[in-house]
Amino acid sequence: MKRRITAEAIRQYAYVSKDDSAIHLNAEAAANSGFKRPIVHGMYMMGLAQSLYISEHPQQWITAYALKFINPLYVDSDVVFDFTETNGDICVTVTGEDGELIASGTLTLKEGLL
Repeated sequence: MKRRITAEAIRQYAYVSKDDSAIHLNAEAAANSGFKRPIVHGMYMMGLAQSLYISEHPQQWITAYALKFINPLYVDSDVVFDFTETNGDICVTVTGEDGELIASGTLTLKEGLL
């Protein structure tokens, strides 16, 4: 599933999460920390991955999750979330617009009651 991560979405997330670290919101602060531009919050990516999966599989509940961050995801870029089932878990792969691996991990599921 492809999504565009906008600066506005990150500003909103920073506000509600109270994580207003400058590397997420300010180009100069991000550059001073070694990034090309502001980076997306890791928890935003984790929440988005869960939300995207559950929107397609509403009968399932996520009981545990793990996501390892490998490369930064920059604000105002496209990202692709891929979900594949392996041994009853869902493997999550997050790739950036250039095909670079951003993060990978798993969702552990339980069937819900409908």
